[in-house]
Amino acid sequence: MSEISKEEVALYDRQIRLWGMEAQNRLRTSTVCFIGISALTLEACKNLVLAGIGTLILQDPAPITQRDLEVQYYFQSSDLDKPKDQVLAERLAILNPLVKIRVEGHKDPKCDVLIVVGTGNIREVEYTTKFIAADSFGLFGYVFVDCLDGYEFVEQVKGEDGEMQTRLCKAEYKRLSQSLQSSIEGTNVQRLKRKYPSLAFIVQALMELTSKQQKISNAILIKAVGQMLDSRGIPRELVDEATISRVVQSWDTEFVPCAAVVGGALAQEVLKIVTCKDMPIQNWYTYDALRGDGITCFL
Repeated sequence: MSEISKEEVALYDRQIRLWGMEAQNRLRTSTVCFIGISALTLEACKNLVLAGIGTLILQDPAPITQRDLEVQYYFQSSDLDKPKDQVLAERLAILNPLVKIRVEGHKDPKCDVLIVVGTGNIREVEYTTKFIAADSFGLFGYVFVDCLDGYEFVEQVKGEDGEMQTRLCKAEYKRLSQSLQSSIEGTNVQRLKRKYPSLAFIVQALMELTSKQQKISNAILIKAVGQMLDSRGIPRELVDEATISRVVQSWDTEFVPCAAVVGGALAQEVLKIVTCKDMPIQNWYTYDALRGDGITCFL
């Protein structure tokens, strides 16, 4: 590992004061890969590049469309029909020349964290490294985190003498496939509602539907959510049909302010994972802009 340069110390001075030189070194030598480019990807990548991530890999050769121009402010009209990943890589490089940004088409990229953006892309991905699934559609969004087994991180805790001390901690995570089949403990519906947001279960049903390339409609999603909950022994009362209806209305749309909120949360979790500072989300984060709710839960 090469030592951090004076130029980097000056550039990242404020965040080095926040999380220390060791964490900054981990950040600058880490590699993260994003599969799928959307407004959410742009927001998360922007934050990571400015923070000084070591290497950023982008994968999404789909051509830029008129719709992309409306929600991704780094794209210009002259970029129409160009590959999304190539154009975004060029624009992000301007923000921080110290970050290596490249485009790859490998099915199994070598990276420290693999991030898949877009619900339709997620179920097809097999991963052996730390993994994040995320999406933002309309007024809703989510982040799923899997740091694999025995993930170690450090956190600051107050000791008996009142002084802050550093403690090494360990956390266990579920694979996405396990989370999509997991049951929950407890029978008190009101308590469960406070613990598990409706949106978490709706998103899981959406993953199942999109993996089968089914069209999303109100009736189809209500049926899919009900069948999924029944198969896992989860009370149907935890999901209200009003939220399902709002999700269907938002589906397959992008709303930049919502993408910015979820993208900020996504970037924050990536930073936690690569710096090993503080515990990343365990394991679901959902955002409902209508309610102003950002809720985490373990499923």
